[in-house]
Amino acid sequence: MHPELVRRFHEPIRDEAARRYGLSPEQLTELAAFENFVYEAENDDGDGIILRISHSTRRTIDYTLGEVEFVRYLAAARIPIASPILSDSGQFVERIEDREPGSYFVATAFERAPGIVFDDAPPLKERYWKAPLFRDMGRLFARLHNRAETYAPSSPKLKRQEWHEYDVVDIDRFAPPEEKLVRERTAAIIARLNRLPRTPESYGLIHADLHMHNFCFAEGKITAFDFDNCEYAWFVKDIAVLLFYIARGEAREARDEAVATFLGPFLEGYRELRRMDREWLAAVPDLLALQRSMNYALFHQYRDPAVLDESTLDRWGRFRRDIEADTPVLQIDFSAY
Repeated sequence: MHPELVRRFHEPIRDEAARRYGLSPEQLTELAAFENFVYEAENDDGDGIILRISHSTRRTIDYTLGEVEFVRYLAAARIPIASPILSDSGQFVERIEDREPGSYFVATAFERAPGIVFDDAPPLKERYWKAPLFRDMGRLFARLHNRAETYAPSSPKLKRQEWHEYDVVDIDRFAPPEEKLVRERTAAIIARLNRLPRTPESYGLIHADLHMHNFCFAEGKITAFDFDNCEYAWFVKDIAVLLFYIARGEAREARDEAVATFLGPFLEGYRELRRMDREWLAAVPDLLALQRSMNYALFHQYRDPAVLDESTLDRWGRFRRDIEADTPVLQIDFSAY
């Protein structure tokens, strides 16, 4: 959880946010979340609602409205995503004042995506995590990217950040000063990525965090949610992020096989609706390496190494060693797909 949000947050803020969306504070169930406070509840009509609370130090009103506008644009094309809902006062985003002048909390609510997250139901994943679903996921990504290609914010103040503006891309802010090689390796990755072309066909507003924790599955269908990190980047970056987390869910020695098994059918589905050239897939190794460096920075941003157990410290030590050695995240020739 973002340290500033934890420091400032208190229960009356949660309760006020719930009331503004017609929810009873007593019925809120807190969900696991990394960068916001997130709750689930039902409204008076029995509809499942997800309530998200952030802070202006991280997400301003306008920045959040930029997310809402993009998600509504996607939903208008009948893409299966969790849509934002209006508060009782008719607002998509509610401002709740903080104790400190000039600061505030940002409350937003969304439809609860139908179904269940795979990680919460291993038997369901075991049954459906196969090629037909991989193709469906490819089609979903293609639909998101096709729609994003025609999106433009209605106002400049609603524009989302560029990929390099995400704070954890600036690893100098978070990695310990003595880790010079971590900085050098990450800077080299960013320099290579900055040489990639940015055309309307290759670069636009993406989800940027669309992994298996941000899908729900029901009756053979998937619904995407949580566009909180949506940003401008190459469309192939969306795919690289998904592959990164598929790999992270496997034992180290099984990662290449798991991703290769997934990627072929996924790209078959994607290419039914949208072009994906091998030249862009050749950028995946650098995008995977960037994601690894970002996760390493997030570790330093959100956690105090002095209070972590040995197994966690060892895991993040391996992250550092892999970054310093420039070890590929996956030993796969992506340009062959």
